[in-house]
Parts: sequence; C-alpha cells; structure tokens
Amino acid sequence: MGDRERNKKRLLELLRAPDTGNAHCADCGAADPDWASYKLGIFICLNCCGVHRNFPDISRVKSVRLDFWDDSIVEGLKGTMDSS
Repeated sequence: MGDRERNKKRLLELLRAPDTGNAHCADCGAADPDWASYKLGIFICLNCCGVHRNFPDISRVKSVRLDFWDDSIVEGLKGTMDSS
C-alpha cells in the first residue's frame, strides 16, 4: 500500500507541471481537472469523468483529491505521461 498524502502530492505535481497540458481536461479543455483516467494516463474534469465511468474496459477513473491512489497506479500514470 502507498502513502496517501505522498501520492496525492505526486498527482498534484503532475497536474501543475508546466508545459504538460494537464491544467486542462484532456477531453473538453475545461480548466483545473480533478479526475484522472489511470488506464489512459490523462486528467479529466468531473463532467467527462462521468462519460469515462461508462466505459470501464477502456478507462478507469479516480478523483485526484478524494480517492486513494496506490503507488503502482501513480507510477503507471506518471510513466504514461512521461512517454507522451
């Protein structure tokens, strides 16, 4: 199991990283997304997360601030974004 606060901090750093495009929803462009699809490696807004939840075979979503993120999921999300 990962440390909740450490992983939350890592996710927020990914969101705020300059020149990544993470400051906007990957689907609709809304500012300050609070959700992430850890299967796709993107940050999305609340509205778009509802759409993603309807397709669990394609996209799995979690709240950046409210949900628990295991170390392996954070590393996978970070790795996906690093390779983009």
